[in-house]
Amino acid sequence: ATAGALSGKLGDIGIDDSFIKEVSEAVEPGESALFMLTRDAQMERIEEELSDFEYEFEIIQTNLSPEDETQLRETFAAEEVAG
Repeated sequence: ATAGALSGKLGDIGIDDSFIKEVSEAVEPGESALFMLTRDAQMERIEEELSDFEYEFEIIQTNLSPEDETQLRETFAAEEVAG
């Protein structure tokens, strides 16, 4: 149920359904997902930093328009205040 609610909220922000589906298929029961919001990221550097952890990981990325990024930031800021 939580994944469905999150999926609906992300869809409202502009994150496309195919990305949401790809992530939901990659995360198995008992596993977690970490979402990072970056700008002009150097993916090689992110992979290098994450490789120090003993856990296996997969990077799935998408791009947001500036308007969708602003809406995403505002949504998570509102959740933090309400939480």
